[in-house]
Amino acid sequence: MLDIIIVAFVGLFIFLRLKSELGNRNDEDIMPPSTRHSHPSAYPAEDASAVTPEPAAIPEMADRSLHETLQAMHRLNRDFTVSGFTGGATTAYQMILEAFWVGDSETLEQFLSPSVFDQFSGAVTEREKNGHTLENKILDITESDITAATLEGSTAEITVAFNTELIAVTRDKDGNAISGNLSDGITVKDTWTFSRDLKSGNPSWFLIATRAG
Repeated sequence: MLDIIIVAFVGLFIFLRLKSELGNRNDEDIMPPSTRHSHPSAYPAEDASAVTPEPAAIPEMADRSLHETLQAMHRLNRDFTVSGFTGGATTAYQMILEAFWVGDSETLEQFLSPSVFDQFSGAVTEREKNGHTLENKILDITESDITAATLEGSTAEITVAFNTELIAVTRDKDGNAISGNLSDGITVKDTWTFSRDLKSGNPSWFLIATRAG
């Protein structure tokens, strides 16, 4: 019973953390208060070269079309920034994978569109039917780059390419490894698409499509 309560609290913490991180970070919230004083004569002049400039909400990109789409998203919802979204998407990617590996359908259902949830849930059911368990672990997420974006009305869709180093081991019902090795890491490339209504009061982005590579 205690284990169930602990898992429930951990799940709630993860859900709230994802909501706060995934595309709902306000740059103004993380900026330090002004260091300028109302009596400048009593303090040395501020060294402009030592001030770290505020990062652009939408940094310049080689792909002009992508850049303009992300700018349109920022104009529609000023809380949306590339750095905030990418950081949140990376957190979501790790959380969703880990939930899938342990068969945590309740967590998956909170972050996946119905069609993607059906795919993940079906894979979990098939795995359990065969008596297989996964002993997977993320070593490092080396890349998380926005590769595409669309905006239809207020509905935003953003595609992110992830490059991940992980250990992946599948065991049978007796605990024997039938694939993978705990001592050998592998590189996995995934492309995931997230969606959200930028005018909605719900800050959550949902995973609507996945593909390998």
